Amino acid sequence: MEDYGKLWDDYSIEFNSKLVDLNGDWSRLDEDEQEIAALWKLFVDINNGGFIQFFCNWGFQCLCYAMRGLKRIKDNSLYDLLADTYYDVLEKFKDDTRLTKYWDIPEYLTDEDNERLDSTDSQFYETECEPFTKMAYEYYHQTLDKKVTPLDA
Repeated sequence: MEDYGKLWDDYSIEFNSKLVDLNGDWSRLDEDEQEIAALWKLFVDINNGGFIQFFCNWGFQCLCYAMRGLKRIKDNSLYDLLADTYYDVLEKFKDDTRLTKYWDIPEYLTDEDNERLDSTDSQFYETECEPFTKMAYEYYHQTLDKKVTPLDA
């Protein structure tokens, strides 16, 4: 049986490395590369510290690229889980003047917010991660045969 988590990580990290080489300038990646880099960040951060870590580390723009990628690979289950969690917990902070950076958000989370985030993380670990990595790897690597384009291209 294939370890799609490892396959996805090994494949998609190259796209994140390109983003790093571009000093985080998402606009210099094509749409496929944006999605792959964002989905790599989603995979790594949720597995490390949860959805709140992903969102606070990378922000709304990265979330949008990841969500676009989830739609594209037709991972509706994970898309719905993350969209619902965003709207239930994080969207209320969109125009919150108390915040100067995304990492200020955890200070203002309620017990209910934290419970929702914990539930989302548990669902990701238990039921969403494996199908997600398989779908992402098969779509971007096998179906599209997407390769990292050189920086000087």
